[in-house]
Amino acid sequence: MKDKVILVIFLSLIVVMFGIRWVHLSNLSESSTIAMNYLKDEDLFILYHEGEFGPYSLTKNDINEKPYSDYLSVQNFDAEFYADKQLHHEFFYVNQHLLSEIYGLGSIFVTVIISNEEVVGAFSVKNGMTYSLLGEEEKKIAK
Repeated sequence: MKDKVILVIFLSLIVVMFGIRWVHLSNLSESSTIAMNYLKDEDLFILYHEGEFGPYSLTKNDINEKPYSDYLSVQNFDAEFYADKQLHHEFFYVNQHLLSEIYGLGSIFVTVIISNEEVVGAFSVKNGMTYSLLGEEEKKIAK
């Protein structure tokens, strides 16, 4: 009997947690929804939307400065692509990520970069290190 009560309580907690997650993710702004769908297309499981930052723009001088150089160095575009664009970031915690600890479990902080309602980049952060969205290490140096 005690095991059944514990099982019912455990299952109830799971239902409540997923219900709260669903409500949270269904009330996002348009740009947050674009970013969330991008992450879903990359087969990442969104745990939580942490917020957003921006808009802001970068000059050609900014792209070689920290923190910009950290995340621009792991993008598919050359860093100068981002100069003089209106950018903003959408922040998420995700699961099922290559940087996750064991079997894809363990939340990873990711940032999606958006310009004009279009995704122009993304990156992951773990233990203070910046990686490409899916976890590859720095590929090039921003010039």
